[in-house]
Amino acid sequence: MLPAPAEPILASTLWGLHPPDQDETPSNPASRPNKLPTGLRRLDGALEGGFDYGGISCISAEPNSGASAIILAALVSHLLHDPSATAAVIDTTLSFDLRRLHAKLARALQVRGRDAREAMPVLERLQIMKVFDFVGLAESVVEVREGLERGGTASPPHGTEQVAPRATVGDSEGEDEDEMLDAPTPPSKPTSPAPQDMPNGAPTPALLIIDSLSRLAAPLIKSNHIQGQALLTSLLRSLSHLTQTHHSLCTLLLNGTTTYSPSKSEEPPSIFSSCALHPALGRTFAYLLDVHLLVHAVPKTAGDARRVYDGGKLESGKDERRAEVVEVVEVLLDRGGGRVGKWTGFVVDADGELADVH
Repeated sequence: MLPAPAEPILASTLWGLHPPDQDETPSNPASRPNKLPTGLRRLDGALEGGFDYGGISCISAEPNSGASAIILAALVSHLLHDPSATAAVIDTTLSFDLRRLHAKLARALQVRGRDAREAMPVLERLQIMKVFDFVGLAESVVEVREGLERGGTASPPHGTEQVAPRATVGDSEGEDEDEMLDAPTPPSKPTSPAPQDMPNGAPTPALLIIDSLSRLAAPLIKSNHIQGQALLTSLLRSLSHLTQTHHSLCTLLLNGTTTYSPSKSEEPPSIFSSCALHPALGRTFAYLLDVHLLVHAVPKTAGDARRVYDGGKLESGKDERRAEVVEVVEVLLDRGGGRVGKWTGFVVDADGELADVH
């Protein structure tokens, strides 16, 4: 039995959740702060301001690439932009580096002329959930949705009953994946908007990060392609429903890559002919995203390219300098704009900070 589709949203409900501002004009982008910048000037330029609130963005990359640095930069930017901003990280790799995040927050606070000790209170607005299977992932998404309906992803608003957040979502032994995802989402009440979207108050920015989606979905698809794709599609539709309902939510996904085998009937996803990667989880996965990015490495100069394609370095006695590579992020898909094909290069320094390539 295939998972049930996401519940439809009434147009009247959406209108009540997002009332128009009479003073707001479409020609004034500053009046609608709906972008999450990374702090990397050229990357934000390629994304026309940053990741979109109210949309699902995905970065496909190899493990240990600069994609994790981009995600952390966006997380720091989100938490420091608004003192009420909340975030949730669903960690399937069990390798989320909290110390690294704390150090990045401290440095960012110092750059802004603030006390680095404020990093600890900022972390109180972050919820980290470690999951081990696809059911645990689905449970975590439900928990995030419930948190948003209470007014934040990390804690309920003041004046309501405190619910202890779960730091780790277990394996959910004894629960069936189909049963978990088949359960229909409770319909929202048209006359009662979500707390963070109340008309008399500014919406609370929220960020959801899933690292990594392919780690849990790929084994399911490999063992049973039809069932795995159905479960993945159901989860992504739920995420889309959640993100569109709570328009102040930005959802970022990390996805793996596989080696691309060129063929005459299929074009490679990258505009770089040297890139032999394509996103994991198949083509159907990409159609359910709003923005899809690919991160991969390329030689920095023509000389570096010769060294790379000569096996890493030239013959002894000529030039034994190792080839220098930089990372490139390019837009593969943009559902609502014209950013497809835009790209930029970047490097990650010893402190894990992003820097433009010069």
